[in-house]
Amino acid sequence: MARQGSSKREAIVAATKALLWERGYEATSPRDVLARSGAGQGSLYHHFPGKREVAAAALAEMAEEEIAVIDALFASDAPPLDRIRAYLTRERQALRGCRLARLANEAAMEEPALREPVAAYLARIQACLRASLDEARAAGSLVPGIAPAPFAAALIAIVEGGYVLARVHWDEAAMREAIDGAVQLLAAVTRPQA
Repeated sequence: MARQGSSKREAIVAATKALLWERGYEATSPRDVLARSGAGQGSLYHHFPGKREVAAAALAEMAEEEIAVIDALFASDAPPLDRIRAYLTRERQALRGCRLARLANEAAMEEPALREPVAAYLARIQACLRASLDEARAAGSLVPGIAPAPFAAALIAIVEGGYVLARVHWDEAAMREAIDGAVQLLAAVTRPQA
């Protein structure tokens, strides 16, 4: 059975996670967190010294949750290029932006405690993409001259850029177009199977 204090902490962190995705760090205030969580000011400051610390806890949980999704996607027994296509074409809420990386352009990213969970999440995606590309190259599935590390970086940049395009144009089709381009690039570097 959860203690009352831990349930208030969980409610505060859950509210912060939702607000960070909806509004970002700079547009979220401790008052917003209190209103969303139903916690009192004393509860917030009992568990966290301030806004940065509650946001860091929320981002750490968000990164853990999203990394679990990525790990499950790439743990599939599917061929490596199929795993990459599955990552590229998975369902996304384009207009909401990337749950973690949408904070990348905020000044808050100067704070290591806030930047590190976001960086860890993106690094995990990039590592999974690279490992799959390494596997595909070893199997002879990639055309010669494709270096897995920079190609993995390009693919994640397309996905994250797709979120930006969708939000700037307020049109999910902008992200779909970017993803379609990434899928075409992947097809272009895939060696035809005999």
